[in-house]
Amino acid sequence: MKTIKPMLFAAFALAGMLSLQPMARAAETPPAAQPAKEEPGAAIRERMQTVAKELGLTDEQKQQLKPILQAEAEKLKALRDDQSLTRPEKLEKLKTLREELLPQLKEILTPEQLAKWQKLRQERQGQAAPSAPQP
Repeated sequence: MKTIKPMLFAAFALAGMLSLQPMARAAETPPAAQPAKEEPGAAIRERMQTVAKELGLTDEQKQQLKPILQAEAEKLKALRDDQSLTRPEKLEKLKTLREELLPQLKEILTPEQLAKWQKLRQERQGQAAPSAPQP
């Protein structure tokens, strides 16, 4: 009986130390390696930079597109957050938002850039919802 108590104590001590190991490692991880919380609008800026590079936008085009894409992002967020709509209703509103965006893009982008934009958007749609029915 006397040998069982020290062995149990040692087993519990070992289990306790092993359970604290992940917390100790997290505390040792330098702040740069830990994922930072994104500031509001960071995703929009990052997406804008990617699109600008892929489409070869001029500085003027970037300035013209920025408010349009920000407004679209706000509308998409509101649509995504709207709990009163069913999924088919959300998809229909999404289609309407895209149809409203197209004439604005046509005023700013060249025909080649617009074609590239549409191709990129289709690729993103395919990645985001591979199980969604295609029209």
